[in-house]
Amino acid sequence: MIISSYVRLSVMVVLLAHSTALAITQTNPIPTGQIVERIEALNDSSQSYALYLPSNYTPNRKWPVLYAFDPGARGNVPVERFKEGAEKYGWIVLGSNNSHNGPWNGTVKAWNAILTDAHQRFAIDDERSYATGFSGGARAAVRIAAACKCLAGVIANGAGFPVDLAPSPQMHFVFFGAAGVDDFNYPELRNLHEPLTKAGIVHRFQAFTGRHEWPPVSVATAAVEWMELQGIKAGKGQRDDQFINATWQQLLNDARALEESKKYYEAYQLYLDLAQTFKGLRDVAEIETKVRQLGDSREVKAAIGNEQAEFTKQREVESLLNTLIAARDRQPANKQIEEEFGITNPLPEILHNFQKQSKASEDSSKRRVARRVLDGLVVGLIEQGISLLQTEKNYSESIKPLKLATEVNPDRPGAFFYLAWAYAANRDKKKSLQFLKTAVEKGFSDAAMITTNSAFDSLRNDPEYQQIMARLKKQ
Repeated sequence: MIISSYVRLSVMVVLLAHSTALAITQTNPIPTGQIVERIEALNDSSQSYALYLPSNYTPNRKWPVLYAFDPGARGNVPVERFKEGAEKYGWIVLGSNNSHNGPWNGTVKAWNAILTDAHQRFAIDDERSYATGFSGGARAAVRIAAACKCLAGVIANGAGFPVDLAPSPQMHFVFFGAAGVDDFNYPELRNLHEPLTKAGIVHRFQAFTGRHEWPPVSVATAAVEWMELQGIKAGKGQRDDQFINATWQQLLNDARALEESKKYYEAYQLYLDLAQTFKGLRDVAEIETKVRQLGDSREVKAAIGNEQAEFTKQREVESLLNTLIAARDRQPANKQIEEEFGITNPLPEILHNFQKQSKASEDSSKRRVARRVLDGLVVGLIEQGISLLQTEKNYSESIKPLKLATEVNPDRPGAFFYLAWAYAANRDKKKSLQFLKTAVEKGFSDAAMITTNSAFDSLRNDPEYQQIMARLKKQ
């Protein structure tokens, strides 16, 4: 209801957008061609966003816009990824500094703030408005697009649809998904092809070498490029045959190179994307024939089977680990029992084996499964710990999942930071300082997260805390 009522309000904003943007640009110019990390919303100074305006921006015409949502309220991160594509194709990019994983009302408030501010400040093309996000931010972008019916497309990175929302013929946006091959949500995005096809939602998926993270600049630019092509097909952008032909030729060359290198499954996927993307823009009959030939080949069928086997193995291991963790949590919390249980419970040994597999130097099915399982487990444990710590204020219980997260991935500084926070909130200064020191040693660098957090107030005058902060400032 909040979103729906706001969309009606935004219609009035659009009517005033051009003149308002011109007035503000004249009195308070915003730099173009560079990232501005913080723009405070005119109507709510508690809301802000990072911004990229193309170097040739002028309020005398309307521009496509991309609204971005990071799960950790880091608006500059998506803006950095998309600025190259934004500059090349003339898009405005806004990344909310407030939207993050957590209660939905906070995301709605952030969305309303950046949508309002964009229309107050800039000349926005509402026919070519898009949203992007990573992980929980991707799910937020999809939910917003489905609810407001005001977006032409969604670029979902590292996650797909919210668990309570499925692709539907009533959704009138195109969908570009991207994920690292080692991302624990890779299977989810890969398996969206069938439900998206059944719902009639035009879509593309692009994999990249990486884990659970925002995509590299090259993939972000490819996503913008694909949206431009979809805009032309939908009659929302002017047809540019030079752009269409150049993009076609580059992707065709890439597909042929993959085929020549005997990477038949990757070639098949790219040929399929070519046929679907350019149908209606040029003749794709030859490429459709190539798709059928490769799809019927032994190599591609075997690769599809192997990939689905990876997904099945991942689900099985995740289920096993969750069962073992639940069993461990049911044990009495004393050292003797923990030691005895550690001998009989296979959890430590399984984690050790998967940690070893995840560090293999070369890509393989085993390494992919290990990385997906471990990263997914860590993220889930941290999210569980943060919820207990921040939302439920159950400080002692929050320690359990956060401590396990540090055991699953001893190299992730964020888990140690939240564990230090949990111990501080639980009034255990010694352990809080211990894990805060470890977090900084492992690369934690956000000093503001510590200095503005009242949980650490009891540590401020401690010499060890001061040494930790001095080290942090030198990093």
